[in-house]
Amino acid sequence: MNCSLLIKQIQESMTESEKKIAEYVLNNPGDVYKFSANQLGMVTETSAASVVRFAKKLGFDGLQEFKIALAKDDNITTEDVDYEYINTDDTIKEVMVKISNKNIKSINDTVVLLDEKKIEEAVRAIQNAKNIYIFGVGQSALIGMDLQYKLSRIRKNALMNLDSHLQISIAANMSEDDVAIGISYSGKTKEVYNALSKSKEKGAKCITITKFGDNPVASLGDINIQVPGVEKDLRVGAISSRIAQLTIIDILFIGVAKDNFPMVDKYLKETRNMVEDLKLK
Repeated sequence: MNCSLLIKQIQESMTESEKKIAEYVLNNPGDVYKFSANQLGMVTETSAASVVRFAKKLGFDGLQEFKIALAKDDNITTEDVDYEYINTDDTIKEVMVKISNKNIKSINDTVVLLDEKKIEEAVRAIQNAKNIYIFGVGQSALIGMDLQYKLSRIRKNALMNLDSHLQISIAANMSEDDVAIGISYSGKTKEVYNALSKSKEKGAKCITITKFGDNPVASLGDINIQVPGVEKDLRVGAISSRIAQLTIIDILFIGVAKDNFPMVDKYLKETRNMVEDLKLK
């Protein structure tokens, strides 16, 4: 977990005092370790209570735990750079470089923000589920279809239907042995929220994949997996969020597959051979 990136993801939702602390931490990470809560409150013209609230807002028990995490930052740069914006007068070569760099940054930021324990929980839940039902609309539905395809190839009973009305009907018939996976980058997709609400009511374990921060869909999750808020520029945002979500899908799939690899390898070879028979000679 990269603390600097984490701070930037939720900086806009912070109070004025918390923003002062965030700005100081981002500009002076090497000085934070030597301060107590009182001292950090003084240098940021806030208070010890504000410092503690700041640390807890980031998900830590207190300042000491935050300082330990900050010391482990892996120094992956998260600064905004020129390739974030595509201009109408860009050459094709410039578009190629900007898009590829943006995708690389999106993947790196996703991995830095991921909570390893939550990924492990999600993998175990999928491994143990009787049925896996995936909910999403629009672009997120396509992400869900990719997950369904991957899980189906290793004999996991996974279902993703593009009809949002049918998704609600499926959710109404779930049980506590099932897992529901809701995918919504914004975390505000009504159809996904409704399907997860019904799934939760039926006792199913709910996994959510949304952008970082508080949102309605994530509030329903037993396990929340969050990707960076990358849609600063709408012209490339949908591309970057898709890459981030697909990275999560691939991580979950490999996590599920690796624990029984001899059998999984057999399943993958069988499905690959079936597909090969359909190719033109």
